[in-house]
Amino acid sequence: MASGIRVLHVDDDPQFTDLAAAFLPRHGDDLTVESAHTVEDALARLDAERIDCVVSDHDLTATTGIDFLETVRERYPDLPFILFTSKGSEEVASRAISAGVTDYLQKQRGTEQFELLANRIEHAVERLRSQRTADNRKRRLETLVSNLPGMIYQCRNESGWPMEYVAGETERLVGYTPEELQSGDVEWGADVLHPDERERTWEIVQEAIEDDEPFECTYRVVASDGSIKWMWERGRITERPPSAAELTAVDGETERVLEGFITDITPLKEREAELERSERRFRAIFEDPNVLVGLLAPDGTVRDVNRTALEYVDAEREELIGAAFRETPWWPETSRPDVDEWIERAASGAYVEFESKHPVPGGDSVFVEGMFRPVTDDEGAVTAIVVSARDVTARRERERELRRQHDRLDEFASFISHDFQTPIATARGRLELALETDDEAHIERAIDAVDRIDELRTDLAETLRNGEVVADPEPIAVEEALEYVWATADPGAGASYEVVDPVEIEADPEAFHRLLQNLVRNSIEHGDDDVTVRMGPLEDGFFYEDDGPGVDPSIREELFAPGFSTKPDGTGVGLGMASVRQVVAGHGWEIEVTDASALGGARFEIRDT
Repeated sequence: MASGIRVLHVDDDPQFTDLAAAFLPRHGDDLTVESAHTVEDALARLDAERIDCVVSDHDLTATTGIDFLETVRERYPDLPFILFTSKGSEEVASRAISAGVTDYLQKQRGTEQFELLANRIEHAVERLRSQRTADNRKRRLETLVSNLPGMIYQCRNESGWPMEYVAGETERLVGYTPEELQSGDVEWGADVLHPDERERTWEIVQEAIEDDEPFECTYRVVASDGSIKWMWERGRITERPPSAAELTAVDGETERVLEGFITDITPLKEREAELERSERRFRAIFEDPNVLVGLLAPDGTVRDVNRTALEYVDAEREELIGAAFRETPWWPETSRPDVDEWIERAASGAYVEFESKHPVPGGDSVFVEGMFRPVTDDEGAVTAIVVSARDVTARRERERELRRQHDRLDEFASFISHDFQTPIATARGRLELALETDDEAHIERAIDAVDRIDELRTDLAETLRNGEVVADPEPIAVEEALEYVWATADPGAGASYEVVDPVEIEADPEAFHRLLQNLVRNSIEHGDDDVTVRMGPLEDGFFYEDDGPGVDPSIREELFAPGFSTKPDGTGVGLGMASVRQVVAGHGWEIEVTDASALGGARFEIRDT
């Protein structure tokens, strides 16, 4: 990094702070570590020294790391703060995030943890420094834009108006650089000014010069990309002393030049053109069969409605004209206060967007989106209000379906991420054993786990591509599927499984493997090293059971909820059983946890609905 990073490490364990101070600089690029063992000492150092990042434990003497974090945030809102703690729980993580922690890292055994911590520190400081640089640049740019929303110039008052000096946003205005305009490569009057504007603009400027008055003019230009834009210019003739090189040629006389300011008024011109077209457009909108249109007086009285709007109410035009808009059949009584507010705002000159649910003949309802548009006279007074709306009921239903699909895919992605953990752990463990024992059998088991990882990756890609969490079913032999999953789960040597009778089901193979993987993983995690698993047929499905501790009846309803965990220390987020529930639901099955296990443990019965 360009400059050093000063880290304040806060931990009430002096041995651990000494260890961190020794190892962090080995892994960080120019890291300097200061240690503090109390919050009071840490705050004093923050006030007295330049600190780039704070690393703090959670359990501190007489307080917590989160309380310390909240104090730091009050004094130094942007300072990177990493909670580096052995106390890991969902509650601590949630509180830390709410308090504005930059990063959250749990302590591990060994010194490798300091390499990860050093990396997190560098990234946090780098992000802050990059953001500050970007903020400074943005402020400078905003200042320039606010002070010079156009270009200033000095030019000779002759054909082509050759520029002698140009500064400002010339590229934004016309696409040419100041250097191009000053050098004579591009002449404002000959190359930029629209051909149809040259004679008129020349006359305006010369007349002002004769009267010794400033001039103002509006004209079109042709930008470098060929687009037509509108400019507003204000300037005047002024005297410029000649340069040393010009003294002889002009006998020391001053030269008269034009100086002024030019800015882009294309948006203003477009708005003016829009106003001119508004009456014609209103007629076109009024006859549009896809738009509901009403014309109101400023007080909300209905003046007219189009045929499309009449299709949504059980009333004739004659019954509606002259009525208060809020009381017409388009609006339920609960919407009337909103209608009053929209009319009041539009009558004051505001454009008011709205969305609403409307009753329609037959007892159904539709959703519409639209706008209250004020119509003004030359003095700016509102003379009428145009209300236009479109029926968006079908679009909203499509959006809801897309949101539901997105939620399903988001949930699926979380479950797949969780399901990766078992084969990854298996591969890592077997490779470590292979290195220790030189037994190639461990490599074969690791390859099986890697194949499972590749299958999960392929399944994830296919699911995200076609949007289906469960693909088309095909016949599956349960015994073969359990044998495959058992190998990738890599249970203890004393663990065993059996399928009491041949079972064949119709299912998506990859999804069914995920279901079994999570059930087996649950049995291994909650059972002994010699856990036994058994599967067999039911009349309309199949069962899965083990000889573990079983499932407490009080938690069976929560068991399949995302985030539920039965770990005694409350750590971790349970996604495995939620993944089981997703696969079951995707196949149109139902799952039940029962007390009927012949092995004395948990029993899951899965049936067609």
